[in-house]
Amino acid sequence: MGVRYILALVLMIAVMIGWSLFFGNRFAPEPDESATTETVPSSDTRQMQPDDATQPTPDGTEVSVDTDLWTPLQESPDDAKVNVHTDRYSVVFNEKLAIAKVWELNQFPDRTVEVDEPLNLIPENALSCLALRFANDQLQLDLLNASWRADKSEIDLTAGEGVETLTFRTIIAEKLQVAKQLTFIPGTYFVDLVVTFQNVSGEPLLMGGNEPANGYELQWGRGINADLLPHEKKSGKRGRRGKEGAKVYTGEGNPVRTLKDEQALATVLWAGLDSQYFSAIMIPDPEIAATYKLTETPNASAGADVAVVAPTETVGLVVPGFYLASQQKASHEFRLYVGPKNDKILKTIEAPNDSEIPLHLSKVIDFGFFAPLVWGMLWLFQGFHAIFRNYGLSIILLTAMVKIITYPFTRKAHASMKKMQKLQPELLELKEKYRDDPQKLNRATMRLYKENGVNPLGGCIPWLPQIPLFFALFSLLGGAVELRGAPFLLWISDLSAPDTLIELPFTIPLIVTQIDAIRLLPIINGLTTWLQQKFVGNMTPTTDNMQMKLMQFMPIIFIFIFYNWASGFVLYWLCNNVFTIAQQYLQNRSATDEEPSGSTDTKKRNTSKRK
Repeated sequence: MGVRYILALVLMIAVMIGWSLFFGNRFAPEPDESATTETVPSSDTRQMQPDDATQPTPDGTEVSVDTDLWTPLQESPDDAKVNVHTDRYSVVFNEKLAIAKVWELNQFPDRTVEVDEPLNLIPENALSCLALRFANDQLQLDLLNASWRADKSEIDLTAGEGVETLTFRTIIAEKLQVAKQLTFIPGTYFVDLVVTFQNVSGEPLLMGGNEPANGYELQWGRGINADLLPHEKKSGKRGRRGKEGAKVYTGEGNPVRTLKDEQALATVLWAGLDSQYFSAIMIPDPEIAATYKLTETPNASAGADVAVVAPTETVGLVVPGFYLASQQKASHEFRLYVGPKNDKILKTIEAPNDSEIPLHLSKVIDFGFFAPLVWGMLWLFQGFHAIFRNYGLSIILLTAMVKIITYPFTRKAHASMKKMQKLQPELLELKEKYRDDPQKLNRATMRLYKENGVNPLGGCIPWLPQIPLFFALFSLLGGAVELRGAPFLLWISDLSAPDTLIELPFTIPLIVTQIDAIRLLPIINGLTTWLQQKFVGNMTPTTDNMQMKLMQFMPIIFIFIFYNWASGFVLYWLCNNVFTIAQQYLQNRSATDEEPSGSTDTKKRNTSKRK
C-alpha cells in the first residue's frame, strides 16, 4: 500500500504540474486573428493614428483627412489629478485626458509590499481606461488633441454615506461637446457612467465611420495588474494561473477572449479584463446594442513584466454609429465593475436600465474542468467558515470528511494488502519458476490472486475518490478570492500563498522551485510523508531495490515540489497524511485483535480434522 500510495501522489503531482504548464499560464495569450480583434503597431494607445484615408460626410460624399498638422496631447507628471475615495476603492483620474490612472481596492492589500498598501488594478502604462475612440477619423484626431476639464478635484465617500457625481467635459473642434458623468455609490464596487454627446455646430454630424455598426468605442486597457506573491515578484516568474486577460460575454455559453466571425456584430452583455482574483468589466445599456472589439498592441509587451496581465490587450465596447442634428444631444449609459471576482457580489450587479436581463457575471470566475466540484467545495468551505470563522479549519474538516467517507474503501484495501502480504512467498516462487517467461508468470500470478480473492489494485481504490478533490482544491485556492489573504494560525497568514516563517536575504534557484524563505509547512508535510512510509512499510509487498531507493527520497522530493505551493493545499495534504497514519494505526490494532481469535479457530478446525 505504501508504494502504491506514493506512486499515486507522484502521478497526481506530475499531472498537476503538467496541467499548470500547458493550461495555467495564460496571462499573455497568443494573438487570435478574428473579426473582433484589431492589431495596431503603436506601443501607446493615444498614439494610434487613423489611416490617411477618406472620411464620409452626412451627404454621402468623402473628404480627405489630413494628419500632417495633428499633434496629440501626451500624459505628463504635472497633469492635474482628480481623486475619488470611497469605503471600497480609491481612484485617481488624469483630468486632462479624462481617464482612470489608479484604481485601488481598499480591502485587498498588495501582497508584494511589506507596508499595508491597497492593490492597484491599473498598470502604469495603461492609457485607455475609460477612454473614447471614434470611428470617424477626423473626430478621433480632434479628440486626441482635446483637453478635458472636471467639475470637481476630489470626492470623499469613505464614511459610506451619500452619492456623488464627477463630470469631465470637452469640446472637440468647436462642433461636438462630450461629457463623461461618473456616479460613485459607497458600499459597492460599481460605477455608473453616462456619456453624452451634443452637436454644437450648425450642421449635422455623423458619429461613425464607414461601418454603420462602428460609432465609437469605450475602452479599458492596456492590461490589468496581476496579483503577485512576494516570491513571484522576486523571481520575475508567475506561478499557475487560470484563464486571464480579455473576456466578452454575449449571453450564450461561457465568456471568451474573442468572438467567432459569425458573432462579430453580436450584441454583448459585458466585456472586460480579468486577473486571477479581480476584474474590470464594462456593462452597456442593452438598448445600445454594443458590440465587442479587442485591440492588440504587440510592441507593448516589450517593456511589460510579470506584474501585468495581458499587457498588449485593450478591450472596447463599440456603440453603433448615429447622426446628431444641430444642437441635438445623445446619451449612452454604462456600468463599470472594478473589484473582486466574488460570486455573491457579482450576482448583485445589474445592467443599466434593465434589471431583468441576467448578466451571469459569475461566469468570469473560471475554475476549469472540475468547476462543479469546485463550486460545491467553495459552498462547503463557506458553510464551515460561517461557523468556525477560519478557512484553515474548513480545510481540515473537509479532509476529515473525505477520510470518513472513504474509510470503507480503505478498510477493504487494507484487507486486500494483508492477503497480498501472505501470498508473498508463493509470488516469489512463481517469479523464480517463470523468470524466463513473463507471460506465464503474469498468468500464474493472476490465477493465484483469483484463487485467494485478492485484488492487486485494491490498494489504489481509496485514492480514486480523492483525485478529483485534489484538482478541485488546486483550482479553488488559485481562483476563489474568498481564500485570498485568509489566515489560518500562527505564521500561516494567507492560505492562497506559501507560508513564510523567515525571509531569506538571498535566493537559491532549483530545477522545480526556488528558495527565498524558510517555509515550515512543506517541511512538516515531508516528515509526515516519511512517517507514513515507515508506518505502512510493513504492509508493502516486496519491490525491487531501485523502487525502494526511489521511495526513500520521495519525502525530500515532496518538500521541494510543495515549497512554493499555496499553504492551504499543503495543509490539506499534511492533514491527509496524518489521518492516513491514524487510520492505518487503527486498522493494524484491529487486525492484531482479530489474529488471536483467528488462530484459535484454526487450531479447533485442525483438531477436528485429526479426529
